[in-house]
Amino acid sequence: MPPSPKHIPQTPETKNSQSSLTNVFKNFASGRQKPSVSGPSTATPTGTATPPPLSRIRSRGGGLEGHEGRSSLAQPKDPHGTMTNFDQLLESLRRGHALTERIAAAEQARVVVQGYPIELATRLWSAAEDLIGKDCSPESRKAGFELLLSYTTHEALGYIERKNLFEVLSTPYIPDDFHLQLSALAELTNNRRNLEALESPLISMLPSWLEDCSTAARVSNKKEKSSRQSGPLREETDLDQLFKFIISIIKSSPGVFEEQDLVALLQQTSLICRKTTSEADVENSIDVLDAVTTFSYIPASVLDTCVEVLCAIYGTVTSLAEPTWNALHSLLRSSLRDETITVLLNILRASSEQCGRAFLNTIRGALYVMKNLIYSNGAGDLPILPIATIVDALRKPLETNSARIDVVVVQTLGSLFENEDTTQMVLAEDWTNLIEVLLLSFRRELEKDNNELPVDFNTNAAQSSSTKTIKESTGLSQGLLQVINDLEFIWPRLSSTQKEMVAKFFIKVHSRLTIQSAELLIKYYAEERLCYHTNVDCLRNLDDLVTFFVVDQAWPASTRSIAINTAKDGFENLRVKHSMRSLSQYFEQVLRCASSEKEVLVLESLAEFIVDVAVIVDDELFGLVIPALKDCSFQEGNVSTMPVRSIRPLTSPSSHPSSSKETLPPQSPANVAVKTLVRILLRSLHASASKVERILGVLLDIARSKTCESDARLTAMKLLFRLRSDSDHSILVVSTSESEDLAASLYRTVDTGFGARKGEESSRDRTDRTARSDDSNTARLGRSTSVNQPQAYVTKANTRSTSGPGRPTKLTPPLWMYPGPKGLPEDPPTAASPFLCSTLETFSKSISDDAISGERTVLTLNVWLEVVIGLLQQGGDWEVYSYVLVHLGAQLANPSLFKSAIPQIKLLRNVLCEQMQATSFHDPPAATGLKKADVAICILHNITMLLGYHEHFARSEEDEIVRTFISGIGSWDRTSKICVHALLICCHEIPLSVTRSLNAILQKMSQIITQSRVAMHILEFLGGLARLPDVYVSLREDELRTVFGICARYLQYSREERQKTPTAPSTRTSHTSNRLSGTAKDFASVTESDHYQTASNDLPQYVYALAYHVMTFWFLSLKLPDRAKHVGWIAKNLVWTDDTGVEIIEEQSQVTIDMMQRTAYSDLGETAPKLNFASTVDGDIMKKTWLVGMSILTVETAVTSGLSQITKRQASGTTHAIYQQQTAALPPHHVPSPTDTIFEAEDASSHLNVFPSHVLLQLMSTVAPNPVSMQPILLPDDDAIRRAISTFDRNDTVDGHKVGVIYIGRGQTTESEILANVEGSDDYTSFLAGLGTKVALKGANFNTQGLDRESNMDGEFTYAWRDRVTEIVFHITTMMPTDLEHDSQCVNKKRHIGNGFVNVIFNRSNLPFHFDTFPSQFNYVNIVISPEAGISPFEEDQSNRPTDTGTEDRYYKVQTLSRADFPSISPAAETKLISAKVLPAFVRLLALNASVFSLVWARREDGGEHVSSWRNRLREIVKLRERYSGLAHGTGSGKAGGKKGSNIAFAEGAGHRGSMVSVESANEGESVVEGLDFSKWTL
Repeated sequence: MPPSPKHIPQTPETKNSQSSLTNVFKNFASGRQKPSVSGPSTATPTGTATPPPLSRIRSRGGGLEGHEGRSSLAQPKDPHGTMTNFDQLLESLRRGHALTERIAAAEQARVVVQGYPIELATRLWSAAEDLIGKDCSPESRKAGFELLLSYTTHEALGYIERKNLFEVLSTPYIPDDFHLQLSALAELTNNRRNLEALESPLISMLPSWLEDCSTAARVSNKKEKSSRQSGPLREETDLDQLFKFIISIIKSSPGVFEEQDLVALLQQTSLICRKTTSEADVENSIDVLDAVTTFSYIPASVLDTCVEVLCAIYGTVTSLAEPTWNALHSLLRSSLRDETITVLLNILRASSEQCGRAFLNTIRGALYVMKNLIYSNGAGDLPILPIATIVDALRKPLETNSARIDVVVVQTLGSLFENEDTTQMVLAEDWTNLIEVLLLSFRRELEKDNNELPVDFNTNAAQSSSTKTIKESTGLSQGLLQVINDLEFIWPRLSSTQKEMVAKFFIKVHSRLTIQSAELLIKYYAEERLCYHTNVDCLRNLDDLVTFFVVDQAWPASTRSIAINTAKDGFENLRVKHSMRSLSQYFEQVLRCASSEKEVLVLESLAEFIVDVAVIVDDELFGLVIPALKDCSFQEGNVSTMPVRSIRPLTSPSSHPSSSKETLPPQSPANVAVKTLVRILLRSLHASASKVERILGVLLDIARSKTCESDARLTAMKLLFRLRSDSDHSILVVSTSESEDLAASLYRTVDTGFGARKGEESSRDRTDRTARSDDSNTARLGRSTSVNQPQAYVTKANTRSTSGPGRPTKLTPPLWMYPGPKGLPEDPPTAASPFLCSTLETFSKSISDDAISGERTVLTLNVWLEVVIGLLQQGGDWEVYSYVLVHLGAQLANPSLFKSAIPQIKLLRNVLCEQMQATSFHDPPAATGLKKADVAICILHNITMLLGYHEHFARSEEDEIVRTFISGIGSWDRTSKICVHALLICCHEIPLSVTRSLNAILQKMSQIITQSRVAMHILEFLGGLARLPDVYVSLREDELRTVFGICARYLQYSREERQKTPTAPSTRTSHTSNRLSGTAKDFASVTESDHYQTASNDLPQYVYALAYHVMTFWFLSLKLPDRAKHVGWIAKNLVWTDDTGVEIIEEQSQVTIDMMQRTAYSDLGETAPKLNFASTVDGDIMKKTWLVGMSILTVETAVTSGLSQITKRQASGTTHAIYQQQTAALPPHHVPSPTDTIFEAEDASSHLNVFPSHVLLQLMSTVAPNPVSMQPILLPDDDAIRRAISTFDRNDTVDGHKVGVIYIGRGQTTESEILANVEGSDDYTSFLAGLGTKVALKGANFNTQGLDRESNMDGEFTYAWRDRVTEIVFHITTMMPTDLEHDSQCVNKKRHIGNGFVNVIFNRSNLPFHFDTFPSQFNYVNIVISPEAGISPFEEDQSNRPTDTGTEDRYYKVQTLSRADFPSISPAAETKLISAKVLPAFVRLLALNASVFSLVWARREDGGEHVSSWRNRLREIVKLRERYSGLAHGTGSGKAGGKKGSNIAFAEGAGHRGSMVSVESANEGESVVEGLDFSKWTL
């Protein structure tokens, strides 16, 4: 069976019937409409009415109406039904009568002829037969034919009569009444259903009738073309009826045709097709040909003509495709199938000289037939042609130089892959000819791609020729797309040879490939390594790949990316056999492409290519790299504006992802270019100083540019801010920026960043939804915002009425986060560059220049600082400005880097201090939710880092730094703390400047001491300052009073707050901690009012006790003559009155007063008992102990001589003194006492001359009455008292702390290798010496905090430090024994450092220290010390280490790392830069504060109170008094219900501030303070 009509290929264009037929044959003129006839309907030209059916057609002269059925000719009979007039009628019809009479008789006969018998009817017709002669008048012929029509419908008409009638009708064509002739034939044959008696004379007339009728129809059509009425012409109708008559004869009586009749008929039919302009004529001709083929045969002599005509129609007239194919299908199934195939092939093989315009359509039709045959593949008894025959036959038509032929050839070739059977046949063939024919088919398109711009198919052509060209181009494009898709689909089934051929074809048609096929080709290049040097065409293949797919920006980014990677792989391989110079043209192409590229994905792939090559090329070729990447870096816009060419075929969205626009990375093309520069720089650090210098210059231009994209500028600065110098001043790049603390303050960390704040925003929106009103005018968020235009960030108005800039409703994701995505595009080398340095100085002058290989180039880091200064002054882009603020400090912490940029450092200091004091720095955009204080914190941090350069500053510049920090105290909410910390460093680094401003500092601090978030830091500052006498040496008495006033003011404020909230919980159960920062991480996900929760709120006990400690430190720091002057003022502030009017003195106050009593008039320090204070001659020793006030007084007296040793045990210490009454010699006249005579005979050594009670009475008792409550209490001499005193003496007189010290050598990371160190570097040794004093452990008479004092198990020596209040013993791992053979994990060392709260880490590993390096349950704080410059290999090498390393002029980074659940309270929570000279003292202070706080923190679950040794001693005394005095024990407020003259009541309170004592004066009207102020009666 032939293919169904829907499978029949259509011609590329859709035409109306006239234009289609016009193109069939070159001599066709104008078209005419097709009348409506039975059979398949055809299209009617616009504006022409559909003609009526044949049965309703009337002649122009009137007459007959309809000729189709016998019923239509029902004649009226004679009214009387008689036949009486027959003779008369017959006579009237005979010749000889007048013509008018005969015509009238004929008219009468027409009416009655059917009523006569056949014989009589025949006689009537015979008499009138001559009326239709060709020479008769029209009236005669009309009357004759009407009679004939009536006669032919006679029911008794027989064979003879029919035969005679056929002979009568076999007359030549007469135009005027041929329709009557046809009507008669129709009636005679019963509308072509009864052909009995039809013989050859009529058959022979058919061709001539066709010729004459078609000619008449064409002539008539031309004449009436301009004035046509609706409806068909008579001649057209006659021709149509004639065709129908002929077809009926062929179908019903094919045997009546002789061969010559068929030849004549077919030739005439073909001729009509060639000449007609009517689609109806063509369709009728097709029906004739089909009928002859089906019911007869086509003579061989006219087969070529018939096939050519059918092919011409099939190739042109779309509307007749189905009947035409049916006719051809019949031929191809007939006995002439082989001959028909031969004719088809001959048509296709016709020479170009034979191919006129008309014959081109024949070729097109033949090609369509071939396509159908291929598609049918033998179905419906159609022949199967060999693939080689088909392909060979398709070559010749391509020589016609016809685009329309090319289109059909392409479609025909495409049909080879439309079903599995033909596909298998094609796969089995040699594809050489197939590929050649395909390339010939698309030569026009390929030439157009090379020579012309792409066609814009969205524009209507003005000229018909242009429209035609566009349609042909479209057809070829569609055909090419189909072929490409077919080849892509069967690609996996192709042989290697076929794949090679298809790949070459794809390269030829590269501009028309689909995305999938292009990627398939590129992957084939990669798989087959076509660009490798092993391929003979490797260079050409590489050139094709780069030119057609890499450089061509019309391809999607994903496709180009694959091509770039493939080209890169091939390029790397070609470098093995080819010089870089020979390959430079391809690299230059890549660079040109990159310079203007806007697709991010493409640029990222190009970057890989460029980076790998740029590192190895010479300086000349490298000179092309920099301009290309620089041009790209300064591009504007983030997305590509280059559209994919409209001519390129695109697949459906479901079959392939769309262009990279949908998945565009969140970065600009400029950023990719800058990343490329950064990567080249990183790889050139160890290869070429010149390349690094050139790239660095470009990065500096980008960083300072206001036109470059913000993300590109940030990428440049990420590299620039990571530049560092090692101890040899060699340049390196670090992988991290060490700026998390400041990043958190600007909400740029994971915990404080956009996501956390977005959740905060949602929570706030839910709670405040009813209170907020939305602004209808919203602004579009920008990726980058100017600090001078904060409104650019805002999306909704903020209607909250809180102070300061309110947070916006919507938040904008920032461009940078810490740590965020990878800071640098690739990891930098770990070693420093051997060629680049910050200065030509080495770490020691003792190292010769020969020790450093190669020349060293100094980087222009002064220019970088100038860029930074400009950015700080100009502001501009907030993303850039904020990045500078956060990351500058970490780089400034490496002074070795800026050795050659001191003028810029001084300028930077000037700018920052000036901006800070004038508050002229830039405000953050409102939408960031930040305040000006957040910017101020960053600036203050950077100024703090500049202290590491103070040796280059003038005295006035140092003073300005101090004044800047003073101005920040109290100016904003959160700047006070960082300023206090910075001033503490100033006390160590620039003490003279602090001294000059110390009074202003104290005044500022006194104003904000009641702010809980800074109280602790102020008190720690004052505690540290107390240990630096050189700083406060010039303080006057009133200024010193300010220090005590600060402490007293906090105590007063704390007591008031406690009274307001007596039921407040003593401690919190949870704490949000920031291990590295105390600035902003604690503020994440909280409201503004909760921003500043600190350890002051969590553990007020520490801060409260700290206030007392500071008073103690400062009292002891006073000169001895000045101390007693402050006793009264201090005592007055240590006693407070509760709501009931009772004066209360707390334990802390008691021990403070106790301390003042012991130290107000003495600086002798601690005393020791003398075990053998008396000799035997002094007599026996008698000892008694009393409780005297809040002390334990023990008197040991030699009873003979009275020599006594007095031991006074107080809370703050124990005093041992020798007392002896200087007894004068008795005068001679003095008589002996009675007791003398009693003991004369006894030994003088046992003579009882004095008792201990005598000594006590001599010191204390007077004749004045002594209230019972104030009288000493004699303690019994029993075991209980001895045990109590022994226990008391085990309480140290100072607070003891242990701090671990751990040394980490170069590259060490694990616990075992670190603890195995037995020595450290020279600067480590110097640091230890500054921490304290080297002491022997064996036999030590102080608390070694767990170190062995018996057998040197923990080493022979350690370092310790002690003042009159505190003692620190350092557990130093390098001084402890190391036995790796028996203790490979150094468990003994770990036992000590793992059980301490605080460790000092001296880290020379050149690696970041991680808190969990030493896992421990008790370790809360690690103070990490790292050289500001990484240790260079030259310094690490012992042979290069000089004898005098000059460590004092070095600087170190100090940072306090705390456990996750531990609050970050240290001044070094943010990295600080400290000189080696003051490093030990500063670290010791940090360690001491951290240890004290840790003691409190460790007991937070029990109320957070750490009882000092002084308070423990006081409590022991109180216990003895309670036991032996018989006084009631009070609780709660500690009040004693005494009356006038009652005893003093001591009782421990239960409050969270510690134990309190309630005191009532012994005498009415006397205050407790008056009783405690001993200075009144001692001064």
